[in-house]
Amino acid sequence: MDVAIFGAGVAGLMSAITLHAQGHRCHVYERMPRDQETGMGFILMPGGIDLLHGFGVELSSPEVGSPLQHYCCRNADGKVLYEQTLPAGARSMRRSDLLAALMRALPADTAPTFEVELAGLIFGPSALVTSARLGNGTTIKADLYVSSEGIHSRARQVLFPDWSAPLAQVQEMVGMVRCEDTVRWANHNFNKFHAESGGIACGVLAVDAMHVMWYVQFDAKRFPPPHDTNANDAHARQAFVEKLVGNWAEPVPHILSLTDFSRVYLWRPQDADLIPRFHRGNLVLVGDAAHPLSPFTSQGVSAAIADGVALAQALKTGPDLETALARYSTERREQCAPYVDKGRELTRHFLSPQIGGTVLLPLAESDQPPQSFFSDNAVRLD
Repeated sequence: MDVAIFGAGVAGLMSAITLHAQGHRCHVYERMPRDQETGMGFILMPGGIDLLHGFGVELSSPEVGSPLQHYCCRNADGKVLYEQTLPAGARSMRRSDLLAALMRALPADTAPTFEVELAGLIFGPSALVTSARLGNGTTIKADLYVSSEGIHSRARQVLFPDWSAPLAQVQEMVGMVRCEDTVRWANHNFNKFHAESGGIACGVLAVDAMHVMWYVQFDAKRFPPPHDTNANDAHARQAFVEKLVGNWAEPVPHILSLTDFSRVYLWRPQDADLIPRFHRGNLVLVGDAAHPLSPFTSQGVSAAIADGVALAQALKTGPDLETALARYSTERREQCAPYVDKGRELTRHFLSPQIGGTVLLPLAESDQPPQSFFSDNAVRLD
Protein backbone atom coordinates (compact mmCIF):
# COMPACT_ATOMS: atom_id res chain seq x y z
CA MET A 1 0.00 0.00 0.00
CA ASP A 2 1.24 3.51 -0.84
CA VAL A 3 1.08 5.86 2.14
CA ALA A 4 1.47 9.65 2.02
CA ILE A 5 2.44 11.17 5.38
CA PHE A 6 2.27 14.94 5.89
CA GLY A 7 4.58 16.13 8.64
CA ALA A 8 7.99 14.82 9.71
CA GLY A 9 7.63 15.31 13.45
CA VAL A 10 7.57 12.50 15.98
CA ALA A 11 4.12 11.23 14.96
CA GLY A 12 4.85 11.33 11.23
CA LEU A 13 8.26 9.67 11.42
CA MET A 14 7.06 7.02 13.87
CA SER A 15 4.13 6.23 11.57
CA ALA A 16 6.53 5.89 8.63
CA ILE A 17 8.74 3.53 10.64
CA THR A 18 5.92 1.29 11.85
CA LEU A 19 4.10 1.18 8.50
CA HIS A 20 7.31 0.50 6.57
CA ALA A 21 7.99 -2.41 8.92
CA GLN A 22 4.76 -3.95 7.59
CA GLY A 23 5.88 -3.56 3.99
CA HIS A 24 3.97 -0.38 3.09
CA ARG A 25 5.61 2.22 0.82
CA CYS A 26 5.73 5.47 2.78
CA HIS A 27 6.38 8.96 1.42
CA VAL A 28 6.84 11.73 4.00
CA TYR A 29 6.37 15.44 3.21
CA GLU A 30 7.54 18.15 5.61
CA ARG A 31 6.94 21.89 5.23
CA MET A 32 10.03 22.96 7.22
CA PRO A 33 13.62 22.98 5.87
CA ARG A 34 15.64 19.90 6.76
CA ASP A 35 18.07 21.68 9.09
CA GLN A 36 15.60 23.99 10.82
CA GLU A 37 15.31 23.05 14.47
CA THR A 38 11.84 23.47 15.96
CA GLY A 39 10.88 22.80 19.53
CA MET A 40 13.34 22.27 22.35
CA GLY A 41 13.09 19.09 24.37
CA PHE A 42 10.90 16.80 26.42
CA ILE A 43 10.85 13.81 28.73
CA LEU A 44 10.36 10.21 27.70
CA MET A 45 9.37 7.54 30.17
CA PRO A 46 10.48 3.89 29.94
CA GLY A 47 7.34 2.69 28.14
CA GLY A 48 7.80 5.17 25.32
CA ILE A 49 11.48 4.35 25.03
CA ASP A 50 10.67 0.62 24.86
CA LEU A 51 8.26 1.24 21.97
CA LEU A 52 10.95 3.17 20.12
CA HIS A 53 13.56 0.47 20.69
CA GLY A 54 11.10 -2.16 19.51
CA PHE A 55 11.10 -0.52 16.07
CA GLY A 56 14.84 0.02 15.84
CA VAL A 57 14.98 3.63 17.08
CA GLU A 58 18.27 3.68 18.97
CA LEU A 59 18.53 6.03 21.95
CA SER A 60 21.23 4.29 23.95
CA SER A 61 24.08 6.59 22.92
CA PRO A 62 25.41 8.51 25.96
CA GLU A 63 25.23 11.72 23.90
CA VAL A 64 21.46 11.36 23.50
CA GLY A 65 19.49 12.69 26.44
CA SER A 66 20.06 12.60 30.16
CA PRO A 67 18.74 10.09 32.71
CA LEU A 68 16.20 11.47 35.17
CA GLN A 69 16.00 10.19 38.73
CA HIS A 70 13.79 12.54 40.76
CA TYR A 71 11.16 15.22 40.35
CA CYS A 72 11.77 18.17 42.70
CA CYS A 73 8.99 20.68 43.29
CA ARG A 74 10.39 23.99 44.64
CA ASN A 75 9.04 27.35 45.63
CA ALA A 76 10.34 30.53 44.01
CA ASP A 77 13.07 30.74 46.67
CA GLY A 78 14.39 27.35 45.64
CA LYS A 79 13.23 25.39 48.70
CA VAL A 80 12.27 21.80 47.86
CA LEU A 81 8.62 21.29 48.80
CA TYR A 82 8.16 17.81 47.45
CA GLU A 83 10.37 15.17 45.87
CA GLN A 84 9.34 12.09 43.94
CA THR A 85 11.40 9.24 42.51
CA LEU A 86 10.84 8.77 38.79
CA PRO A 87 10.52 5.36 37.14
CA ALA A 88 13.86 3.78 36.32
CA GLY A 89 14.80 4.60 32.74
CA ALA A 90 13.10 7.99 32.50
CA ARG A 91 15.09 10.24 30.20
CA SER A 92 15.04 13.86 29.06
CA MET A 93 16.29 14.74 25.59
CA ARG A 94 16.45 17.36 22.90
CA ARG A 95 13.73 17.16 20.29
CA SER A 96 16.34 17.32 17.55
CA ASP A 97 18.09 14.24 18.97
CA LEU A 98 14.88 12.18 18.94
CA LEU A 99 14.05 13.30 15.40
CA ALA A 100 17.58 12.38 14.29
CA ALA A 101 17.19 8.93 15.87
CA LEU A 102 13.85 8.46 14.10
CA MET A 103 15.41 9.54 10.81
CA ARG A 104 18.22 7.00 11.23
CA ALA A 105 15.64 4.25 11.72
CA LEU A 106 14.01 5.07 8.37
CA PRO A 107 15.23 3.28 5.24
CA ALA A 108 16.83 5.48 2.59
CA ASP A 109 13.85 5.22 0.25
CA THR A 110 11.55 6.62 2.96
CA ALA A 111 13.56 9.77 3.66
CA PRO A 112 11.26 12.82 3.94
CA THR A 113 10.88 15.45 1.24
CA PHE A 114 11.42 18.82 2.92
CA GLU A 115 10.08 22.33 2.25
CA VAL A 116 6.79 21.07 0.86
CA GLU A 117 3.46 21.06 2.66
CA LEU A 118 -0.06 19.82 2.17
CA ALA A 119 -2.09 22.49 0.36
CA GLY A 120 -5.34 20.64 -0.28
CA LEU A 121 -7.15 17.32 -0.49
CA ILE A 122 -9.36 16.16 -3.36
CA PHE A 123 -12.22 13.88 -2.35
CA GLY A 124 -14.02 11.45 -4.61
CA PRO A 125 -16.95 9.06 -4.11
CA SER A 126 -17.55 7.57 -0.67
CA ALA A 127 -15.55 10.38 1.01
CA LEU A 128 -12.27 8.86 -0.12
CA VAL A 129 -9.29 11.09 -0.83
CA THR A 130 -8.33 10.59 -4.46
CA SER A 131 -5.28 12.87 -4.47
CA ALA A 132 -3.47 15.54 -2.47
CA ARG A 133 -2.13 18.86 -3.69
CA LEU A 134 1.21 20.04 -2.32
CA GLY A 135 2.32 23.61 -1.85
CA ASN A 136 4.73 23.41 -4.77
CA GLY A 137 1.86 22.54 -7.14
CA THR A 138 2.57 18.82 -7.26
CA THR A 139 -0.35 16.39 -7.08
CA ILE A 140 0.25 13.04 -5.40
CA LYS A 141 -1.83 9.88 -5.12
CA ALA A 142 -1.77 7.26 -2.37
CA ASP A 143 -3.90 4.53 -0.87
CA LEU A 144 -3.69 6.02 2.64
CA TYR A 145 -3.17 9.67 3.65
CA VAL A 146 -1.76 10.38 7.12
CA SER A 147 -1.88 13.88 8.61
CA SER A 148 0.76 14.55 11.26
CA GLU A 149 0.88 18.30 10.66
CA GLY A 150 0.51 19.39 14.29
CA ILE A 151 -2.17 21.46 15.99
CA HIS A 152 -2.79 23.55 12.85
CA SER A 153 -3.38 20.49 10.67
CA ARG A 154 -4.94 21.42 7.34
CA ALA A 155 -6.44 17.93 7.09
CA ARG A 156 -8.19 18.29 10.44
CA GLN A 157 -9.57 21.65 9.34
CA VAL A 158 -10.94 20.00 6.20
CA LEU A 159 -12.62 17.21 8.18
CA PHE A 160 -13.98 19.47 10.92
CA PRO A 161 -13.95 23.07 9.67
CA ASP A 162 -16.18 24.34 12.48
CA TRP A 163 -14.50 22.52 15.36
CA SER A 164 -13.67 24.92 18.19
CA ALA A 165 -10.01 24.96 19.26
CA PRO A 166 -9.44 28.07 21.40
CA LEU A 167 -6.06 28.92 22.86
CA ALA A 168 -5.36 27.52 26.32
CA GLN A 169 -5.24 30.00 29.20
CA VAL A 170 -1.80 28.75 30.26
CA GLN A 171 0.97 29.36 27.74
CA GLU A 172 4.72 28.72 27.83
CA MET A 173 8.01 30.35 26.97
CA VAL A 174 10.64 27.69 26.22
CA GLY A 175 14.39 28.11 25.85
CA MET A 176 17.62 26.15 25.94
CA VAL A 177 21.17 27.09 26.97
CA ARG A 178 24.56 25.47 27.08
CA CYS A 179 25.63 25.48 30.73
CA GLU A 180 27.52 22.54 32.22
CA ASP A 181 27.37 24.11 35.69
CA THR A 182 23.56 24.00 35.63
CA VAL A 183 23.67 20.46 34.25
CA ARG A 184 25.68 19.50 37.33
CA TRP A 185 23.25 21.40 39.58
CA ALA A 186 20.29 19.59 38.02
CA ASN A 187 21.99 16.31 38.92
CA HIS A 188 19.66 14.16 36.81
CA ASN A 189 16.61 15.72 38.49
CA PHE A 190 13.67 17.53 37.00
CA ASN A 191 13.22 20.76 38.97
CA LYS A 192 10.08 22.87 38.83
CA PHE A 193 9.74 26.18 40.68
CA HIS A 194 6.24 27.50 41.56
CA ALA A 195 4.95 30.95 42.43
CA GLU A 196 3.14 31.01 45.76
CA SER A 197 0.27 32.99 44.23
CA GLY A 198 -0.22 30.43 41.47
CA GLY A 199 -0.24 31.05 37.75
CA ILE A 200 3.54 30.98 37.19
CA ALA A 201 6.03 28.11 37.21
CA CYS A 202 9.52 27.52 35.83
CA GLY A 203 10.85 24.09 34.91
CA VAL A 204 14.58 23.35 34.57
CA LEU A 205 16.12 20.08 33.39
CA ALA A 206 19.22 18.90 31.59
CA VAL A 207 18.61 17.42 28.13
CA ASP A 208 22.16 16.14 27.59
CA ALA A 209 25.61 16.51 29.17
CA MET A 210 25.95 20.17 28.13
CA HIS A 211 22.49 21.68 27.59
CA VAL A 212 19.66 22.72 29.89
CA MET A 213 16.08 23.31 28.80
CA TRP A 214 13.94 25.77 30.71
CA TYR A 215 10.31 26.73 30.34
CA VAL A 216 8.07 29.27 32.04
CA GLN A 217 4.36 28.48 32.28
CA PHE A 218 2.08 31.45 32.91
CA ASP A 219 -1.56 32.47 33.12
CA ALA A 220 -1.97 34.45 29.90
CA LYS A 221 -4.99 36.29 31.30
CA ARG A 222 -3.07 37.65 34.28
CA PHE A 223 0.20 37.99 32.40
CA PRO A 224 -0.46 38.63 28.68
CA PRO A 225 2.61 37.73 26.61
CA PRO A 226 4.13 40.30 24.25
CA HIS A 227 2.72 40.51 20.75
CA ASP A 228 4.91 39.21 17.94
CA THR A 229 6.20 42.21 16.04
CA ASN A 230 9.28 40.64 14.39
CA ALA A 231 11.21 43.84 15.07
CA ASN A 232 11.84 43.32 18.80
CA ASP A 233 10.50 39.87 19.63
CA ALA A 234 13.70 38.82 21.43
CA HIS A 235 13.85 41.93 23.62
CA ALA A 236 10.14 41.79 24.46
CA ARG A 237 10.26 38.11 25.38
CA GLN A 238 13.34 38.58 27.52
CA ALA A 239 11.73 41.47 29.40
CA PHE A 240 8.53 39.45 29.86
CA VAL A 241 10.27 36.34 31.24
CA GLU A 242 12.61 38.30 33.49
CA LYS A 243 9.66 40.19 34.95
CA LEU A 244 7.94 36.90 35.78
CA VAL A 245 10.84 34.83 37.17
CA GLY A 246 14.01 36.88 36.86
CA ASN A 247 14.40 37.31 40.65
CA TRP A 248 13.66 33.68 41.52
CA ALA A 249 16.26 31.39 43.06
CA GLU A 250 19.35 30.32 41.15
CA PRO A 251 19.96 28.88 38.65
CA VAL A 252 16.92 30.60 37.06
CA PRO A 253 18.49 34.09 36.73
CA HIS A 254 21.77 32.59 35.51
CA ILE A 255 20.29 30.50 32.73
CA LEU A 256 18.13 33.42 31.62
CA SER A 257 21.28 35.55 31.36
CA LEU A 258 22.78 32.91 29.05
CA THR A 259 19.68 32.58 26.87
CA ASP A 260 19.55 33.82 23.29
CA PHE A 261 15.97 35.09 23.33
CA SER A 262 15.84 35.20 19.54
CA ARG A 263 15.64 31.41 19.82
CA VAL A 264 13.06 31.33 22.63
CA TYR A 265 9.76 29.78 21.59
CA LEU A 266 6.32 30.96 22.72
CA TRP A 267 4.06 27.93 22.83
CA ARG A 268 0.35 28.68 22.58
CA PRO A 269 -1.36 25.31 23.14
CA GLN A 270 -5.02 24.73 22.38
CA ASP A 271 -7.78 23.82 24.79
CA ALA A 272 -10.01 21.70 22.58
CA ASP A 273 -12.36 18.77 23.01
CA LEU A 274 -11.42 15.68 21.05
CA ILE A 275 -12.76 15.67 17.52
CA PRO A 276 -15.48 13.03 16.92
CA ARG A 277 -13.13 10.69 15.08
CA PHE A 278 -9.51 10.58 13.93
CA HIS A 279 -10.26 9.39 10.39
CA ARG A 280 -12.58 9.54 7.41
CA GLY A 281 -12.36 7.21 4.46
CA ASN A 282 -8.66 6.75 3.70
CA LEU A 283 -7.51 9.83 5.65
CA VAL A 284 -6.24 9.47 9.23
CA LEU A 285 -4.87 11.92 11.80
CA VAL A 286 -2.00 11.22 14.21
CA GLY A 287 -0.24 13.20 16.93
CA ASP A 288 -1.31 16.76 17.65
CA ALA A 289 -3.30 16.81 14.42
CA ALA A 290 -5.65 14.31 16.06
CA HIS A 291 -5.49 15.25 19.73
CA PRO A 292 -3.71 18.42 20.86
CA LEU A 293 -3.15 17.79 24.58
CA SER A 294 -2.43 20.20 27.40
CA PRO A 295 1.28 20.55 28.19
CA PHE A 296 0.40 19.73 31.81
CA THR A 297 -0.37 16.15 30.83
CA SER A 298 3.17 15.57 29.51
CA GLN A 299 1.61 13.22 26.99
CA GLY A 300 2.28 14.86 23.63
CA VAL A 301 5.39 12.92 22.60
CA SER A 302 4.32 9.62 24.11
CA ALA A 303 0.90 9.92 22.48
CA ALA A 304 2.55 10.61 19.12
CA ILE A 305 4.70 7.50 19.46
CA ALA A 306 1.71 5.41 20.55
CA ASP A 307 -0.33 6.68 17.57
CA GLY A 308 2.24 5.38 15.11
CA VAL A 309 2.31 1.97 16.76
CA ALA A 310 -1.49 1.75 17.11
CA LEU A 311 -2.05 2.73 13.49
CA ALA A 312 0.27 0.00 12.25
CA GLN A 313 -1.32 -2.58 14.55
CA ALA A 314 -4.80 -1.66 13.34
CA LEU A 315 -3.80 -1.97 9.69
CA LYS A 316 -2.15 -5.30 10.38
CA THR A 317 -5.31 -6.81 11.84
CA GLY A 318 -7.57 -5.36 9.13
CA PRO A 319 -9.66 -6.81 7.66
CA ASP A 320 -10.03 -3.74 5.44
CA LEU A 321 -8.78 -0.16 5.53
CA GLU A 322 -12.02 1.44 6.73
CA THR A 323 -12.44 -1.05 9.57
CA ALA A 324 -8.79 -0.72 10.57
CA LEU A 325 -8.88 3.08 10.70
CA ALA A 326 -12.15 3.02 12.64
CA ARG A 327 -10.56 0.70 15.18
CA TYR A 328 -7.49 2.95 15.46
CA SER A 329 -9.72 6.00 15.91
CA THR A 330 -11.88 4.40 18.60
CA GLU A 331 -8.95 3.01 20.58
CA ARG A 332 -6.85 6.16 20.51
CA ARG A 333 -9.78 8.45 21.32
CA GLU A 334 -10.58 6.32 24.37
CA GLN A 335 -6.95 6.42 25.48
CA CYS A 336 -6.51 10.17 24.93
CA ALA A 337 -9.86 11.36 26.30
CA PRO A 338 -8.85 11.11 29.99
CA TYR A 339 -5.89 13.40 29.33
CA VAL A 340 -8.10 16.15 27.97
CA ASP A 341 -10.01 16.14 31.26
CA LYS A 342 -6.79 15.74 33.24
CA GLY A 343 -5.21 18.70 31.47
CA ARG A 344 -8.15 20.94 32.35
CA GLU A 345 -8.14 19.79 35.95
CA LEU A 346 -4.42 20.48 36.26
CA THR A 347 -4.83 23.87 34.64
CA ARG A 348 -7.30 24.79 37.38
CA HIS A 349 -4.80 23.64 40.01
CA PHE A 350 -2.04 25.64 38.36
CA LEU A 351 -4.08 28.84 38.31
CA SER A 352 -4.83 28.60 42.04
CA PRO A 353 -2.38 29.41 44.87
CA GLN A 354 0.18 26.62 45.18
CA ILE A 355 1.87 26.80 48.53
CA GLY A 356 -0.12 25.18 51.33
CA GLY A 357 -2.66 23.90 48.84
CA THR A 358 -1.69 21.80 45.85
CA VAL A 359 1.36 21.52 43.64
CA LEU A 360 1.57 19.87 40.26
CA LEU A 361 3.57 16.71 39.85
CA PRO A 362 4.26 16.77 36.11
CA LEU A 363 5.82 13.32 36.02
CA ALA A 364 3.51 11.26 38.19
CA GLU A 365 2.90 7.79 36.78
CA SER A 366 -0.16 7.40 34.61
CA ASP A 367 -3.40 5.84 35.83
CA GLN A 368 -3.37 3.81 32.58
CA PRO A 369 0.17 2.39 32.31
CA PRO A 370 -0.43 -0.05 29.44
CA GLN A 371 -1.12 2.70 26.89
CA SER A 372 0.11 5.91 28.59
CA PHE A 373 3.57 6.43 29.88
CA PHE A 374 3.31 9.40 32.22
CA SER A 375 1.01 12.22 33.22
CA ASP A 376 0.69 15.09 35.65
CA ASN A 377 -0.99 14.67 38.96
CA ALA A 378 -1.56 16.79 42.01
CA VAL A 379 -0.81 16.19 45.69
CA ARG A 380 -1.74 18.25 48.72
CA LEU A 381 1.27 19.53 50.64
CA ASP A 382 -0.62 19.42 53.91
